[in-house]
Amino acid sequence: MPLGKYYCDYCDKQFQDTPSARKRHLQGLQHQRVRALWYDSLSRPSPFNDLPQSEKPICNSFART
Repeated sequence: MPLGKYYCDYCDKQFQDTPSARKRHLQGLQHQRVRALWYDSLSRPSPFNDLPQSEKPICNSFART
């Protein structure tokens, strides 16, 4: 039975999905750095949070519905 491929969203990499390959990738320095950068980017405040409600841009998805 052929093994599937594992795709890492953080690293934008694909590799054979075996327990050892996945463990090696998840413990790698590049994966840990990229993952940390991703979560750090989520914790930064958005520049739109400081604007008053009347100056915030309209959500395109909201405007279409």
